[in-house]
Amino acid sequence: METRKLALLNLLIVCINFTWILYIDSKALFGNSLYRMFSLYPTHLTPADFTFKIWLMVGFSMMFVSWLMYRETGGQQRNPRMIMKVKKIDYLLILNQLFCGMSMVMKLNEYHIVSVFFSVLCLITLLIINQRLEIHKLTSNSFTKYFIRLSFGLYTGWLLCVFAFNFVTIFVKNGVIESELEQYIVDLGVICLTFAFAMYYSVIKLLPTVSMSFSWGLFGILYQNWQQPAYDNYPILVPLIVLFAVGLLASGYIFYRCNIKRVPGKVMEPRNSTSIP
Repeated sequence: METRKLALLNLLIVCINFTWILYIDSKALFGNSLYRMFSLYPTHLTPADFTFKIWLMVGFSMMFVSWLMYRETGGQQRNPRMIMKVKKIDYLLILNQLFCGMSMVMKLNEYHIVSVFFSVLCLITLLIINQRLEIHKLTSNSFTKYFIRLSFGLYTGWLLCVFAFNFVTIFVKNGVIESELEQYIVDLGVICLTFAFAMYYSVIKLLPTVSMSFSWGLFGILYQNWQQPAYDNYPILVPLIVLFAVGLLASGYIFYRCNIKRVPGKVMEPRNSTSIP
C-alpha cells in the first residue's frame, strides 16, 4: 500500500479505536466501566476510578501523533525519514489498535483470560513498533519526534501497568488462589516484575514517559488501597509507596539525561547503545 494511504489508515483506526474505548468506558454500551469490572474482583492492585482517566491523555496524544505522521508523508510537510518510519510500522499499528479494543470489550464482558491474551498481543505489537521507530534515537529537537516519544511512551507505560492489574484479576475471578496471603504474594510479585521491566525499558529507551505513566497507575493503586483496601491482613501500602517513589525518581533521572545530552539536530544514543539493535 502507498505510504500516504497507510498513514491515513493508521490515523483513522487510531481515532476510531480510542473514541471507542472512551465511549464504552462511559457505560454507554455494556453498562459497566473498566473500574467497575475490576472492582467486582478486587485485588491489591485494583486502581482507583480516576486512574483510568489517563486513557484520555493516551488517546488524544496517539490521535495527534498519528495526524503528525500522516501530515509528514505528503504535501509541503513531506519528510522522507517519516515516510520510512511509516513503512517500517507497516500494519502493526492497526493490529495493535485491534488488540487494544478487543481487550477492552472482553474485559467489560468478563472474559478476563481472553482480555489478558489480547492485552499481551497489544503490548507485544507496541514494543515492536517502538523498536521499528528506533524510538530511543528520536531525541533531536523536533516537534514530531517529541510527540512520537511522548505518545508511544505514555501508551507503553500505561499498558504495562494495565497488564499487571488485569493479570491478577484472573486469579480472583477463577478462584485459583485460596488464601489472602497467596493473593498478596502473587499481587506483589506481579507488580514488582512489571515495574522492574517498565523501569528497565524506560532507561534503555530514554523514555521518561514510560516510568511516568506506570507511576500514575501505581498512584491510583496506592490511593485505592489507602481509601478502600480490598484486604486488611496483608496491607500493600509500604511496597507501593516505595515503588511509586522509585518510579518518580527514575522519571526525573531519565528526563535529566535526555535534556543534558540532547544536541540540536543530532541524535543522542543511550548507554550501551551498541547492544540495542
